Amino acid sequence: MVCRVSGAESAIGLIQGGNELLGKKFLSLAVLVIGAIAVSSCGGGSDATATPVPATPTAMAAEPTSTAIPIPTIQPVQSTPTPAPAQPTATPRPTATPLPSGPTGELTVGVALITPGNFLPSKIPWPGNLNIISWGVGEGLVRTEYAPPPAEGPLNNQGISPSWEVATDLSKITFQIREGVEFHGGYGELTAHDVAFSFNETQIAGSTWARIEMGDFMSEAAAIDDRTLEFRFKKWSALWYQWMYQNTGAVPMVSKKAHDDLGYEAAVLTPVFTGPFSVDEWKANDVVQLSAVNPHWRQTPNVESVKIVEIPEVAARLAAFKVGEIVITELPTNFLREAIDATGGRFQHIGNPQSKHVAYAGNYWMKTDHTTGENIFPRPGLNADDEHPWIGNPDDPANMERARLIRHAMARAIDRELINTEVLDGFGSAQYTWYGFDKGTNPEFKDEWIIPYDPEGARQTISEQGFPNGFKVPFYLPPDVPAIVSSEIGEAIAQMWQNIGLNVEIENTAYQARRPTMVDRSIDVVWMWVSNASVGQIDRAHSHGVIPSKGWNRGMELQWVLDIWEQVDAEDDQAKRIALNIQAEDMANHWMVVAPVVGVSNLWAVSSDVAEWTPFTEGAGYAGTFESVVLK
Repeated sequence: MVCRVSGAESAIGLIQGGNELLGKKFLSLAVLVIGAIAVSSCGGGSDATATPVPATPTAMAAEPTSTAIPIPTIQPVQSTPTPAPAQPTATPRPTATPLPSGPTGELTVGVALITPGNFLPSKIPWPGNLNIISWGVGEGLVRTEYAPPPAEGPLNNQGISPSWEVATDLSKITFQIREGVEFHGGYGELTAHDVAFSFNETQIAGSTWARIEMGDFMSEAAAIDDRTLEFRFKKWSALWYQWMYQNTGAVPMVSKKAHDDLGYEAAVLTPVFTGPFSVDEWKANDVVQLSAVNPHWRQTPNVESVKIVEIPEVAARLAAFKVGEIVITELPTNFLREAIDATGGRFQHIGNPQSKHVAYAGNYWMKTDHTTGENIFPRPGLNADDEHPWIGNPDDPANMERARLIRHAMARAIDRELINTEVLDGFGSAQYTWYGFDKGTNPEFKDEWIIPYDPEGARQTISEQGFPNGFKVPFYLPPDVPAIVSSEIGEAIAQMWQNIGLNVEIENTAYQARRPTMVDRSIDVVWMWVSNASVGQIDRAHSHGVIPSKGWNRGMELQWVLDIWEQVDAEDDQAKRIALNIQAEDMANHWMVVAPVVGVSNLWAVSSDVAEWTPFTEGAGYAGTFESVVLK
């Protein structure tokens, strides 16, 4: 079946009584089950056009149709061992084989945001990097085994690098580069020189790469010859694969020849990647049109083309899905049941279970950058005054204690169980920890971490700290990243704060417009985000975006997070990693710079027109792996 979308207008025209529609509750949430990446070294805004290149199809199992929505359970993550050295093996050349009948049909997808069409890593800020990788345009260096979401499989030998070796002194990883991987647009075969260029390009002056903090660890990437790459470390990180595999932080492989031939400014606007889809059209805030690469070196898509349409309004996406203009889309849980009932479709679990939280930005307490030794104090956002009573000044103990008590009071004003019941219809879970310890499933959970719902006590504390009439709370709810921030949850929190006498002013600035204030450490508002430690991930190394780096920051810099994170990152024993994270959670509960609220998984509505779709788990909950889609 071929499904075509001409835009959001026709769907928008179908909506009547939009406010009433938005008020409905048809809530559902899939089983929250988390898997682990068992890390081990493997052996074995502008239009642009690209030309298809070769590929080999890979068979994948179909996702079963869901007929009932179960009450969620959350399982803890298993061990995450440090990669062991692998012996290099012969680098295979794939045989690019087209599908017997060729890709067929057009897949239509509705999303809340289409980011600008920038196609060199240094000009791809978050969340643009998610789209490049997950939509199948670009590819990282390595891959993992497929595992049904939200699980994540172990690294395998199916990526652009099929094998690698970790130096015994952890100073570098030597990657073998596969032969036969072709760039889009006729730019030839990928070599180690392209891989080195792709990694190093993220760190050039003025880079806005989404994961530029990679430069805190990587000293350089160097091509030894056409088939050998050294990824060199200035500081070892056991999570090196996060910059390389089919997930949130992956650096897409780009062509050095395209850059050299076209020049930087033109290369930024010209999509030359290696994925199973090439770009025909990319218009920010409008539409992306992709064509199948047939054959493709790894997996030739089953669909001939993909049309991705931006439809920011939830009601419009729901209407477009119900009339068949789009066949895959993300919807808040309170519209999901209506969508699948109307179409005979199903839901698809995408991403790890996330702990939605309140971040009290402005608490920049560290004075020295541990990577450079330079003085960084005070940050622009450290405004520890009566206008920002949640921010503490580390040079003023009384002010620090006042701010701590204020943050605790605001956390106690949130009724987590009510949000779970009324907003998530009981399919989420109340969350009390920043480091992923779940009250229901993790035996390490401590009862003293529970944040009681105590609005009267919260009001009294705020009054005792000098604010009998409350204070103004600028509350930032990014409107354009629904996979990360739920406006419904945020609005419920805002109402609960209003109920204890606070004056809440919701800010709905687009995320990409606000992100520079996170990078330059000037953000000083209360805002909603998700925890880097997904629910159940209790043995990972986490910096939580709260330490000095070149990149994104949550609005706080905390020495105790850095101290414990560095120990966890270097520790091979799982029990010791968990014990260290328990210490970190004790500190997190004491200071309450982040107030956990609820655990939620991201679900995407899938029409009955989609016969098969086997997406990989994407850490931020963005849908992709569209090459696996089979249309009816």
